Amino acid sequence: MKISKNRLFAVYLWFLLILLLAAPVQAKHILWQVNSDGHTLYLLGSLHVLKKDTYPLPAVMEEIYNASNTVVFETDMDQMDTPAMQKKIITYGRLPAGQTLQQQLSPQTWDMLQQKLAELNISETNVVMMRPWLCALSLTVSDMERQGFLVEFGLDKYFYSKAKKDQKKIIPLESVNYQLSLFYSQSRKEQEEFLRQTLTDLRLADTLSEEMESSWKNGEEEKLYQLIARSFADYPKQFDRLVLKRNKNWVPILERVIKKEKSSLVVVGAGHLVGPGSVVDKLRRKGYQVIQR
Repeated sequence: MKISKNRLFAVYLWFLLILLLAAPVQAKHILWQVNSDGHTLYLLGSLHVLKKDTYPLPAVMEEIYNASNTVVFETDMDQMDTPAMQKKIITYGRLPAGQTLQQQLSPQTWDMLQQKLAELNISETNVVMMRPWLCALSLTVSDMERQGFLVEFGLDKYFYSKAKKDQKKIIPLESVNYQLSLFYSQSRKEQEEFLRQTLTDLRLADTLSEEMESSWKNGEEEKLYQLIARSFADYPKQFDRLVLKRNKNWVPILERVIKKEKSSLVVVGAGHLVGPGSVVDKLRRKGYQVIQR
């Protein structure tokens, strides 16, 4: 199964695409405004895969982008497309010669995988040499594309392209190499857990995707938070590694940005902006005024 680097990295956060906590009744967008000493930082929750008809975006999102001289993203999205990164994905995502994916999995997980492959009309030979984490991302890409959700219409992709064209200052929160390491550094057991979580979520993918998109459009943060909480309910270690620890790493960077830049827009996966331990929660606990727009 041929999967582009761009799509793989964007989709891994499909599980994290859920959004906010304690919004005022009038809030209508997955967007927060952080004020500090005359400087403003906007936090926009991104869905990394969206449908074409999502655009045009609500006017407030475009207005905030236009007013921001600096735009912050999770990573350098251009680097995802380099030949070097493609080589790394192959190196870390494929099993050594003589090993197969079936050997990496329990019989129960293997049966779940075969059922999903049949549903998606994907041949077993396309994934047999993949490590479990790469198989999980590949299946997610295929299923989301089946529903019409594409990375090329993702919110971060959209604003990254605009920021480059408009020559705005772009700041990455972490390297692509680090993002890749979040997956290949997992133990064999953790990789299987990640695949099982993916397969479980994909059983309800059509319903979950619709609920997620609807809640994102309507700013229904509590509903979105419940979706992501349900997805990670049986996998707390995955949630800690993929979400909470990264939130903790990002906050000091964002504090430096708000002190230095007059007006900035931060576009990150919506899952990082919701619930206890989220970026929004941490900034509030530090005493910043954070208002949902």
